Amino acid sequence: MSSDNDKEFVARVRQQLDRHAEQLDEATMTRLRAARRQALVPSTRGTFRWLPVSGVAAAAAALLAVLVWQQRAGDLPGVQEDLDILAGGEELELIEELEFYDWLEQTQSRS
Repeated sequence: MSSDNDKEFVARVRQQLDRHAEQLDEATMTRLRAARRQALVPSTRGTFRWLPVSGVAAAAAALLAVLVWQQRAGDLPGVQEDLDILAGGEELELIEELEFYDWLEQTQSRS
């Protein structure tokens, strides 16, 4: 239902705009055509001037995010050890069963 109402509304608006466009004077039509041609001409200015600057800014933001994340990870207990295990390239099979090894360590420390 809403889609039908939207289509009808769009059709009415389009008709109104077309009627108003047909009633424009020649001077306005000439200015509009000139503005359209100007808008369609590719810009000769350096649109890629900001590309290196934005790339450096993005890299700096990423580096800052990594540094902040590592600093906060160092404050959390056990996170640094987990990161060392993952970065060490050890067997991932051991990591898959960390809960078992945690339980094993806890039961052995009680004895």
